[in-house]
Amino acid sequence: MNRRLPSLNALRCFEVVAAQLSIRKAAAILHVSESAVSRQVRILEDQLGAALFVRTPAGLAITEPGRRLAAETRAAFDRIAAAVEPFQGDRDAVRVKVLPTFALRWLLPRLHGFQAQHPLVRIAVQTRLEDMAPGDGDADLGIRYGLGDWPADCAVELYPEWIHPVCAPACRAAQGGDLAGATLLHPMPDRRDWRIWAEAAGQPPDRALDMSGGLDFDALDMALSAAEAGLGVAMTDVVLAEPAVAAGRLVAVAPAVATGISYWLVRPPGRARRQVRLFEEWLLREIAAARAIVARHRDGREHP
Repeated sequence: MNRRLPSLNALRCFEVVAAQLSIRKAAAILHVSESAVSRQVRILEDQLGAALFVRTPAGLAITEPGRRLAAETRAAFDRIAAAVEPFQGDRDAVRVKVLPTFALRWLLPRLHGFQAQHPLVRIAVQTRLEDMAPGDGDADLGIRYGLGDWPADCAVELYPEWIHPVCAPACRAAQGGDLAGATLLHPMPDRRDWRIWAEAAGQPPDRALDMSGGLDFDALDMALSAAEAGLGVAMTDVVLAEPAVAAGRLVAVAPAVATGISYWLVRPPGRARRQVRLFEEWLLREIAAARAIVARHRDGREHP
């Protein structure tokens, strides 16, 4: 049957705008720009030869033809969703075990990009502190932190860890870049990261850091949030802190050093399902930006 249909992407944008009566809210829901939503609505209006919305002093208003189309479009999309629901069982879910800070600061902000490309693949993110071993039965993939003590066919290095101290801009201005008198924020109670950095950075004895004090946290995300609030200086992975640094919420206090540890993508042995392979391929493409951040620090192109 030869059906004359307008752009389905334009119809989807129209449906969301009609429900929200806001281009801005629709763009946030669809994870696209406001201009992209406006363009799709204009495309649909051109294809139909009718105005679907009008702008009023009170905001966006839907026309009568738009109201009728919105009701039918919503019903049609509901029927399509009901038709594909039986095909979206557990086999379509990809279970990923991720360290909490990596999930919050890197994976989750990007996940909508994968979902936009593969809307029928559901990603179930499990934040766990314990490690994932090959053969772990409750996950398809794991993003782990370590030395790479996994079989070569079960692990791929995502990026090597480089760390540096960061704090809020006002905090750095107040202390003049002097770490000796700063309140240290420890991502983990063992305070290992600060010791690794001080040794690798060659901290002078007369400016030795007092690591006995400061504030202890159970996860790097908590230490970074405390640093953003101006409570002190946190030791952090350069990749996970990059969004806050780029936004100006944090500034580097001193150069970064390598820890010899890396983030890894770990998977159980055996051939993965198609959905798992799609997610793995997407993640490895996305992680290229993280490797570029590390390369800038390694090559001395990032200076506090």
